[in-house]
Amino acid sequence: MASSDAPRRLYPALILTVAAVLRLAVVLAATRGASVAWFFSTGAELGNLAESLRTGHGFSSPFGGATGPTAFLAPGYPAFVAAIFAVFGPYTHASALLIMLLQALFGVATVFMLMSLARPVFGDTAANLAGLIWALCPFAWFIPTLFWESSLSILLATSILALALAARGRHTLTRWLLMGLVAALTLAINPSLLPILAGYYGWAIYQARHQSLRAPASGFLLCLLLSAPWVIRNAAQLHAFIPLRTNAGYELWQGNRPGADGFFEVPLHPTVNRDQFNRYASLGELAYMREKSAQAKAAIAADPAHFATLTARRALWFWTGRARVPRKLEMAYIITITTFGLVGLALLWFRDRALTIYFLLPLLLFPLPYYITHPDVRFRMILDPMLVALAAYALTGKARNKSKSL
Repeated sequence: MASSDAPRRLYPALILTVAAVLRLAVVLAATRGASVAWFFSTGAELGNLAESLRTGHGFSSPFGGATGPTAFLAPGYPAFVAAIFAVFGPYTHASALLIMLLQALFGVATVFMLMSLARPVFGDTAANLAGLIWALCPFAWFIPTLFWESSLSILLATSILALALAARGRHTLTRWLLMGLVAALTLAINPSLLPILAGYYGWAIYQARHQSLRAPASGFLLCLLLSAPWVIRNAAQLHAFIPLRTNAGYELWQGNRPGADGFFEVPLHPTVNRDQFNRYASLGELAYMREKSAQAKAAIAADPAHFATLTARRALWFWTGRARVPRKLEMAYIITITTFGLVGLALLWFRDRALTIYFLLPLLLFPLPYYITHPDVRFRMILDPMLVALAAYALTGKARNKSKSL
């Protein structure tokens, strides 16, 4: 496992081309000569919000009908889809194709960011291997065909790690303002990445406790400033302090309601369940979410042992890719990457514990909400690029000590 000190070469152009060709081929195959109804059906609330924005009704009615303002989803991705709907038409073949192509572009950009963060820490050989693994991963090819923010979330999570590593020990104002900008964009796209952001900010403040906190604090304040309009909008239209989303109680209920098996139950979603939709429409969003939260907490209190069992199972399912209907190849890939990634993490721990924290924080913090709600492979895939980087390190040997840029 020892690596040579001889110079290595990085092959980003070749690897990025491979990644682009494979993802483009999947997108074209998925949209060629077929109805795209299947694509839009996978994220009905996303499409409803985009269409509401496009038609001038604001950020409202995520489950259809005319149920009023919402904060069920963060505003960023629905606004992105609404812009495409406005130009290419709602739910059209052209809109579906463009969304998938842009999501494929996010996937290719993730390969670039993965190589960017791996090279300074692990060297050229590991960076090439990490980029190639993610470029060739067949499960990553299909992420762009999901009508959801998953492709962009994976890119943002990888970019956050790359920025945090770049800012390590260099508390310059420019780097932390960029981190604040990316953090605000991340929260507008997928607030579930908040634990990663909070972990990095906390770690940066701890490391700089004997130095000036001006740069990290400035980045944090920029994030707050850019996020403030969403909070103000929610206070004005929903009459409550909602910094991110309203769906926490609903997700808790999905995974812990009486009779729950720990997975998300699509037939109980208000977009497909008439009783749930009617209840949501009659109560209003905040009251509906509070009711779901109360029901979930009551079920947990009534049988805490069952909740503990489900939580342990969900943690296992998150890290093994276990779904209600097991997919053996997908599980084999996830278990393999997780195993080699953890080996790489252990090797890095013995080399540089402070550096290891940057990889450890996302792996520890990001899954926590899913342990108590419900797991899904697309949530787990957000962590895959950083696990792939660690796996490449485990397979190629000693990390380099000097940083270089891609």
